[in-house]
Amino acid sequence: MNPFLVNGIALFIFFNLFFIIAQVKKNNGLADMAWGLGFVVVALTSLIYQGTYDIASIIITLLVMLWGFRLFFYIGLRNWNKPEDFRYVDMRNKWKTKVMLKAYLYVFMLQMSFLYIISLPIQFANIYTSELTLWPIVIVSVGVLLWITGFYFEAVGDAQLKAFKKDPANKGKVMQSGLWKYTRHPNYFGESVMWWSIGIISVYSMDLITLIGLVGPLFITYLLLFVSGVPLLERKYKNNPLFQDYAKRTSVFFPLPPKKIKSSS
Repeated sequence: MNPFLVNGIALFIFFNLFFIIAQVKKNNGLADMAWGLGFVVVALTSLIYQGTYDIASIIITLLVMLWGFRLFFYIGLRNWNKPEDFRYVDMRNKWKTKVMLKAYLYVFMLQMSFLYIISLPIQFANIYTSELTLWPIVIVSVGVLLWITGFYFEAVGDAQLKAFKKDPANKGKVMQSGLWKYTRHPNYFGESVMWWSIGIISVYSMDLITLIGLVGPLFITYLLLFVSGVPLLERKYKNNPLFQDYAKRTSVFFPLPPKKIKSSS
């Protein structure tokens, strides 16, 4: 059977299981938990099914597993017993009828489709393998270094925000220190960088067909910047004067030194 089809079937089964769990818990926000773990499913399925355990394939699978499990436990511990996230509550209120069917199609199946596209570099890396000669070693090394950078921004950014929110003294305030001093969304920036690093590693075989996999990082970066990442949070705080003041000084995505705002005389 075609390995791309096998990966799709594995994802379909996985997301259907999570849909059932979400309905039992009456919380469609659990789809967020499935997101990170879904990439692990693709990575392991494509690696095991192809059965070619070269160093680059193992490296890319381990990187995806580290990212996916961290995100799964970070979101899972936070959301498992908490009320449904405001985004999914808004969806329920908007849909009104056939909520379960619409959640299945517009949340779980849609996320599954997005995940499949974004995971293309993982699939290509595990399907189109090659010996590690000089240039493949250089490509993999650059990709790993870039991935570490992205992982640092995402994991440290999440940890800093979590610690900030945990402190009662920060209630009503806006996080503006640490990595958040240089970008308003260090976790989203880090995620984009990690997927570009996976894309770089995926072309290590230097087979032209693997360039198709770069659709994955392009797509996730587009989603983060213009659809489900940055825009949602920016709209959430559009009427918050503290956030708007912070936004004037701080880059929205790429880390940059804070701007100096001249005070009006």
